[in-house]
Amino acid sequence: MVLSPVFIDVLRAAHLVLFAAGMGTALFHDYRTCRDLHAPIKTSDIRSIEQLHRWIVCAFAGLWGTGLILIYIRTGFDLSTFSPKLWVKVSLMALMTVNALMIAMFVLPVLRRNVGRPMLDLAPRDMVVASQLAIISMFCWSSGMVLGSSAYLKTAPWEVLMPLAVGWFVLCTIGGQVGMMVLRTRVLAVVECPDRRSLDRG
Repeated sequence: MVLSPVFIDVLRAAHLVLFAAGMGTALFHDYRTCRDLHAPIKTSDIRSIEQLHRWIVCAFAGLWGTGLILIYIRTGFDLSTFSPKLWVKVSLMALMTVNALMIAMFVLPVLRRNVGRPMLDLAPRDMVVASQLAIISMFCWSSGMVLGSSAYLKTAPWEVLMPLAVGWFVLCTIGGQVGMMVLRTRVLAVVECPDRRSLDRG
């Protein structure tokens, strides 16, 4: 079956738009979460997060659909023709699928159980797991962006891709977890200072 180049271009454009929509929404969600760490969790916040999560899932489903069609056009699903870069991209999609399920199964229930409390007051284990899921999300989106835009990585062998992927994941994890601890400490210090000044004046 010969497909029109216009159809393939439209499919690629749709794939890019869905990727941008998903990554942009994820970045917005992470920014808003970091901004409101000190604020009490409200039911309206949870509804908003659920809506953003559904939007990301819809964009993600569209990525799977358009991506599979593009893979079929390129390879006919003949695994022997899959390049290392393609295998990495498929692996990232699979990891993002699992991560999205974990967010729905773990993060949202934790937030529901802690309505009225600041996110900073979450149990350390809950905070670390929620942060790691956000880190994995950003690792996958950023890796997909680099893989899609890099001409060098298009034909890179496993010997290049694997160290880069593992190194980037480790860097994201360490940077993300340490960054969250530092942010948490600073926000707590800012929140506690007014209370201490009030006590001193009293």
